Amino acid sequence: MKFPVRALSVLVMSSLAAGAALAQKGETVKVAWIDPLSGLMASVGQNQLKSYQFVAEKLNANNPAGVKFEIISIDNKLSPAESLNALKSAADQGVRYIVQGLGSGAAGALVDAVNKHNERNPGKEIVFLNYAAVDPDLTNSKCSYWHFRLDADTSMKMEAMTTFMKDQK
Repeated sequence: MKFPVRALSVLVMSSLAAGAALAQKGETVKVAWIDPLSGLMASVGQNQLKSYQFVAEKLNANNPAGVKFEIISIDNKLSPAESLNALKSAADQGVRYIVQGLGSGAAGALVDAVNKHNERNPGKEIVFLNYAAVDPDLTNSKCSYWHFRLDADTSMKMEAMTTFMKDQK
């Protein structure tokens, strides 16, 4: 099985952000995974979810700090509206970290909603870890303190490809 590097990146960031206080209390870090589990992208979503669950199990089995990770899967059906419902559900469950990546439309809706949630709920902020949504606007016009992109956007990828290709014969 190929080790899911993006999944590991998200969970490691979550563990660092959780801090020593959670370790001292022996608490669980809840991470809401908000992506499609039904419809057109269900097979991709199910594979991603299994990767996150695998990494959480590995971290839980070998974590001397005592922090445990719980992946809460929520099907957004690749829909921005369903993603907002998923965010509300996650917030109601006390989740402080959400991950999403399949669909920039859903990511755009989540960036706006996370910003509003965090303004209205000081002390209960949610961090959005974006592992694959690649619209450049997510870190340009929609740039947010609460949104972390773990993948290059489309303009970065195109720049890399064209830079490489221009010297090829």
